[in-house]
Parts: sequence; structure tokens; C-alpha cells
Amino acid sequence: MKIRIAARGSKLSRIQVDMLGEKLKKIGIEYEIINIKTKADLFSTEPLSKLGKGVFEKEVNEAVLEGKADIAVHSMKDILSEINPSLEIFAVLERDPPYDILIAEKNLDKLDSNITIGTSSIRRKNFLKYIKPEINTKDIRGNVDTRIRKYLSKEYQGLILAEASLKRLNMTMNYHRLNVYDFTPEANQGIIVALGRKKDEKIKEIFKEINHKDTLDEALAERAVISLVGGGCHSPIGVLFKKEGKEFYGIASYSDGKKKITVSISKPGDPYTIGSELGLLLKKEMKNEDIIP
Repeated sequence: MKIRIAARGSKLSRIQVDMLGEKLKKIGIEYEIINIKTKADLFSTEPLSKLGKGVFEKEVNEAVLEGKADIAVHSMKDILSEINPSLEIFAVLERDPPYDILIAEKNLDKLDSNITIGTSSIRRKNFLKYIKPEINTKDIRGNVDTRIRKYLSKEYQGLILAEASLKRLNMTMNYHRLNVYDFTPEANQGIIVALGRKKDEKIKEIFKEINHKDTLDEALAERAVISLVGGGCHSPIGVLFKKEGKEFYGIASYSDGKKKITVSISKPGDPYTIGSELGLLLKKEMKNEDIIP
């Protein structure tokens, strides 16, 4: 049997498909890649905040819905909190490091004033502004290679990226990992997800064999927070869960650049209940500060 996998045509997307494909090969399933251009690819110089929601996923998912592919593969942080009702999460791979990293000559504490850090993420911009208000940020688009070239050419004095991207691309840049209290990651950062059609029971059963349950539980808990509070890749909200045994450890943060709210939770339970509880804590604190997400 051969599974048709739809994904963006970028180098990183191809690597992510191959990571999932290797898991399939181990259980005797072949795969082929169907490259899809998304809105984010077609408008590669526009700030993400201007492109709307679902810019990395819509066209890829449509290929599955239209029967042109069996599975859509994404960085899970890029998919909307509300998945198309005809689609379902079939599997996630074991999570790569979920952290944000700083690529710069100095660590965050020692950065000079009035330098420019490249990031298009509102969350990262606001967290940085709260910690280091004297540092400037500037939008940066393009694949990871392009962004690093811009940094090396001194167009930027630093970059904030996802550590998982560098790991998957096998890049050996020196970087500083940012702690989760200062830079709480985007929900589902570091997770590769496979979406399929709900009605495809045969393919769904295949993907159960490669699913990493603890990672999926972490992902679902984080998505419960975002669904409750409102957020995503264009939101200044970060959330991270770590599951150890039956225990969930979670942190969620919001910043508008001037003030910052962080809440945490530690308890056993199911992902949706724990995530919703953390979301309610964050929402309550935001209301106390007269913040509307």
C-alpha cells in the first residue's frame, strides 16, 4: 500500500514528511509526496499577521478533502484550533524540543540596546518587548536558511526561531535556548501532525501504529487552552504542557509588551480537562488585568 502525503514544498516540510514516512516504512507502508503551494508560499514577503488564519495549511488540507492525497502533514503549531469537521488528527510524532531559541552573538541578558531582532511572531515580539523594551523587532519571512542568511549579512543582529526547525534541518548554528517562563512556546510547537479524512478508517488504523500518545496528549491539552482563550500563530499567547506518567505540567503566558501574565498547573487528568482548567486560569487573570484576547 502507498500513502499519498500532501505537504508544502519547502525543505523543512519535505524533511517533516520524510520523518513521518520513515515511521510508515517500518510498518511496511510506502508513501509519495504531493507538493502543495499555500497562501504563505505565494505571498512570502507579506507579514503573516496580514495573511489571515490557516495560511500554512488550507490548501494542503483541501488536497486531502478533494481526494488528491490521503494525508496532510503539518507543523502542528500551524494548524487552526478548529480543524475542518471532515478531517481528524490521525497521528503525531514524538515531540522535538518545543522551545524558542535566540540566534545572536550574546545571550538575552547581555544583548545591546537598540539592536534589531528578526521575528514575525506577535507572541515573540511581545515577550521580547516586555523583557527588553529597548530592543527593536522587525518582521522576517522566508525559510530558515533565508532568515539565517539575513542574520549573517548583518541585516538583523539576532533571530528568534523554533529550536525544532534547526534540529530537523540538521543546522549547527550556535544559539541560546530561551526559558519557558520568559518565552512560553506557541501551542504545539515541535510537533509534526498527520491529518486525514474521518471516513478513512483503514488509513486511520495504520496511523495508530505510529502515533506517539504522550505527545498527542500534550498537544490536545495545549489546544484546549487556545480554544478557550483564543489564540494561535497570530496571538501573543504561549502554552506548553509536559506529560510525565499520568501527570500534566502546564504553563500558559500572555503579554501585550507592557505587562505579562503567566499561570501554571500540575495535576493528573485527561488532556481536555487539564487544558481547559489552565485556560480558565489564564482567562481569569487576563480579565483581572482588563485584557481582552
